Amino acid sequence: MAIRATGHLALVREPPPSNIVRVIAGEIGPDFGLTFAFLGVLAILVVAFGGSFVWTNAPILVPGGILLLLVAIALLGRLPAILRGTPGAWGNFAAAARRAGRDWGPFMIIMWTFESMETYTGVIRKSGIDDVLYRIDVRLFGVEPTAWAGRLYHPLLTDWMSFTYAIYFILPMIVATALSLRGRRHDLREMSTAVILQMGIGFVLFLMFPAGPPRFYAPLLNGGFRPAQLHSYTGFFELQQGVFDTADPLRVRSAFPSLHCSIALLTLVYAWRFGDALFPKRPRLYFWICVPLVVSLWFSTIYLRHHWVPDIAAGLLLGAASATLAPRLRRAWVFGRTITSPVATCR
Repeated sequence: MAIRATGHLALVREPPPSNIVRVIAGEIGPDFGLTFAFLGVLAILVVAFGGSFVWTNAPILVPGGILLLLVAIALLGRLPAILRGTPGAWGNFAAAARRAGRDWGPFMIIMWTFESMETYTGVIRKSGIDDVLYRIDVRLFGVEPTAWAGRLYHPLLTDWMSFTYAIYFILPMIVATALSLRGRRHDLREMSTAVILQMGIGFVLFLMFPAGPPRFYAPLLNGGFRPAQLHSYTGFFELQQGVFDTADPLRVRSAFPSLHCSIALLTLVYAWRFGDALFPKRPRLYFWICVPLVVSLWFSTIYLRHHWVPDIAAGLLLGAASATLAPRLRRAWVFGRTITSPVATCR
């Protein structure tokens, strides 16, 4: 037992015994661990139903672009030392690039995995639950909310709703980038763990409960919507819909739960918890900036006819569960923990 001359009881963190398994597992962490698990699910689907991969969708490209930006920033910061030929300058840059790759790798891989797995929705359970979701909406509200929202239609409102719907993944990535720039790697890994959890669980629910958005539901298409088609003032909505339907023509089976609503809730949670990474003197500022955007995003899922109300409820529950589980996984990851033990000290 270690004795410290501090005159009081203290807790000493002693590292666990060093072995290669523990070191590797500690470096993998829960974020990469979950990512590998979902890669395994994708591999099973590929074997069972054939290969179907997506490479260039925006959710994949955004974290990849951020990683390249972080590596460029690391290079620029060390460029004077590199040009002067300072010993170890290149090694310093290489270490920084490896850290960025380690921290952002899970984001990139899980988004590629998810976008690829999403094309398999409907292959296990082929019948959708759209009729059930429609009946729930009507029973709860007396009217289908996506049809009722047509009363609020205005081209400028359609532009705003389309904008907030489009930035669902950009808002949390701003927090994640700030954490990375400030070297808060453990906080970043917790946030990526939450995102990975909700993407993975969401995909399992897509397989179990395939459902399409209300805008593709035949009874509503045949006179249920007023106006029959939404239009925007700038054309952004039309462009967005074209991109969505071209990039993922099978989106008609991946509405329940709403991952837009889920990840938007995660944005609020981590903007509240880690907002000081963006504004150290006003740690809640980014949260309050996000609130109207996220609320608009949630409403946009109805206004733009993308989701049923049960989709939204399930998405919010999924976001809350992921935000609750991620910090617990961060603390409980056995291989990466330090051991805390009470130690008596005296003068």
